[in-house]
Amino acid sequence: MTGQMQHFPIFLAMENRRVILSGGGAAALAKLRLLLKTPARIDVFTPDAAPEIRDWARQGRLVLHPRALGPGDLSGAALVYAADEDEAADARTADMARAAGVLINVVDNLLASDFITPAIVDRAPVTVAIGTEGTAPVLARSLKAGLEQDLPAVTGALARAAAGFRPRAEALPHGAPRRAFWSDWFGQTGPEAAAAGTDLDAALDTLLSAHLHAAPAIPRVTLAPVNHADPDLLVMKTRRALDTADVVVHDAAISPSVLELARREADFVALHDRTTVPPLHQILAQRAQGGRHVLYLASGRDLDALATAVSRLGPSVTVIPGLAAAARSVSRQEQA
Repeated sequence: MTGQMQHFPIFLAMENRRVILSGGGAAALAKLRLLLKTPARIDVFTPDAAPEIRDWARQGRLVLHPRALGPGDLSGAALVYAADEDEAADARTADMARAAGVLINVVDNLLASDFITPAIVDRAPVTVAIGTEGTAPVLARSLKAGLEQDLPAVTGALARAAAGFRPRAEALPHGAPRRAFWSDWFGQTGPEAAAAGTDLDAALDTLLSAHLHAAPAIPRVTLAPVNHADPDLLVMKTRRALDTADVVVHDAAISPSVLELARREADFVALHDRTTVPPLHQILAQRAQGGRHVLYLASGRDLDALATAVSRLGPSVTVIPGLAAAARSVSRQEQA
């Protein structure tokens, strides 16, 4: 059973938002370094500001008020950070924020906070937020380090180029054709163009032309056995299919934790009765029309016979071996 999220992750629009921070030491500096990456209007209240904060104020990046925060200072604020590193002072700030109806974050005090600031991988406009709800900050830092390596610095430039090109990409049919175009851009063509110093907009134009003149997508059906509720036991090919399928057809016995791995935009078809009308092979073939990718997650069916029946109706069919089948194959290889 999966636990409930106690904190719902959102991305808050910061343009013209007023953010208040009380404090001027190390904790305040750590929060301000993140906040200054946004276009928010930042007001800092402290009679003892660190030199960096005074420098940022002189540069016009924030407004420094050389005094303690008061109840009348919270008008129009969207967020408040209590970063005085003093329990009594932070409690006063939290009380004022709640009295004004403003969300409060008390630095290093999860129970006193209305929201938390996650670990962040910044490739603006691509931003990855990692949160453990205060339970495992070391794990969050480890995940952040891995993502920093996996997301090259050019990721932001590719995303900005894509944002400007998006209206022209609407020449492609909605759905799978556009996803294939953007997958090609971010997965191969974009990084190669950036590495070669090619103009990214020109590279996108060339890629769009190639996709517009490509042969129509072939209807595809993938059949995957799932005989357990633990998504960690899925074979990698099934996980990849869940990530790309346009339609997920599944037996009623398939665990919700497995279905959770599918794209949110996918269509889901649950089979509550084995004697489906029309027959299953017809359902799969019909759903694949128009070049769609249909994934069938099966619980205890003869997939070889189903694959034969579906392929006779036209779609390309792939059968993914289950974990047990893969294990038997490895065992036979070891014995040989």
